[in-house]
Amino acid sequence: MRSRTIAAAAPLLALTACASPAVGPAPQAVAVDRVSQAVAVVQPGPEVAAASCTSPAGYTVAFPADWSTNDAGVLPACSWFGPGEVVVPEASDVRTAPVTLQVVDGPLTEVAVPVPDEVTRTELEVGGRQAVRTQQVTTLGLHPEGTRITTWALDLDGRTLLADAVELPGGDHERAVAVLDAMVETLETATA
Repeated sequence: MRSRTIAAAAPLLALTACASPAVGPAPQAVAVDRVSQAVAVVQPGPEVAAASCTSPAGYTVAFPADWSTNDAGVLPACSWFGPGEVVVPEASDVRTAPVTLQVVDGPLTEVAVPVPDEVTRTELEVGGRQAVRTQQVTTLGLHPEGTRITTWALDLDGRTLLADAVELPGGDHERAVAVLDAMVETLETATA
């Protein structure tokens, strides 16, 4: 019976190994006053941001001059970001911007829970607030298998800011992640 159980588990172990590719050692958790120091541990930063916007959700964030953000409409203003013009579909769940920000009701400990396809998790402090930065490579779900996603979750005193960079077909994911990391560094909140 034991050999049958091991034989049945072998394909699952092989599938799990394929679904979570190694990307090097996971960075150690660090606590810092400025996210730029923490980002240096995980990802180099991009060029200096030259534009900014303020969301009705209570945050102001800077982004590169050659990027844009959405106006108010289907989504709140200042929630989708990308190179060139950002277009938010009226009645679709198609994602056209590599970087998004949103504020959700719920504390960081309930929102920033581990996901099955997570490959790194780093707990940080950003501007005196607790934060979690994760990277994942999707297996099954909303995005095609193998899609890389970097997510920041930042404590806003009972609410949580979620900011992510999703790998889109034909996009520059490495730059999107670098821009996301720099955006988190520039983030100002009304509750700060």
